[in-house]
Amino acid sequence: MNFQDIHTYYQQLKIDSFFPQIIAEGEAITVAANKKLVLQPGYIYFCTEGSLSILMPENGLSIGNTIESMPIGLMERYCPLAKFEYSSSAQVKLVKITFAAFDQIFLHGGAERVQELATILTFMSIFTIDLHNERRQVTSYQTIRPMLYRYLYRQSTHKGENEGLALFIIRRTNLSRTHVFRVLADLKAGGYITMQRGKLVSIDRPLPEAY
Repeated sequence: MNFQDIHTYYQQLKIDSFFPQIIAEGEAITVAANKKLVLQPGYIYFCTEGSLSILMPENGLSIGNTIESMPIGLMERYCPLAKFEYSSSAQVKLVKITFAAFDQIFLHGGAERVQELATILTFMSIFTIDLHNERRQVTSYQTIRPMLYRYLYRQSTHKGENEGLALFIIRRTNLSRTHVFRVLADLKAGGYITMQRGKLVSIDRPLPEAY
């Protein structure tokens, strides 16, 4: 199981038939690149273009990204103790709807809508478990290694984001900048990866299991 396969499968489920109703009843907003979405009380948000990084406010550590059809603000609605920040790497477009409209669409909109919401929430949990497994490896290199594949996949699915590979890893792991740059430099020197202006362009050989 890896992020790319799970995400591809999730995209094929086509569980976004509720979007026309959300767009009709909601308000369109835009978050500029490198800005934060400020959640307003009483609203749920859905990305219509792009994706937001989810950050821990205490240390700025990125713990993941929003997925398609994810109801941003729903966790905070049901658990006020949950405090997250949502930041953009590129411009992101969203629609916000009131709690009442959300409940009408998903909780009172019939079995199909309940199943769609349950599926979205299930995959949110699956992505979180996958992310936890990725970043609890024994060595720092074993943490970095799968993140190269994740970064390359994200570059292909989220055009316009300019985050470099080293920063992508550091913001999500708290590994030291010196160590991350050293590992990437060694992989580049060994002909495993191609880098250009700080971005990973390609993985040219199977990455070594150990470093």
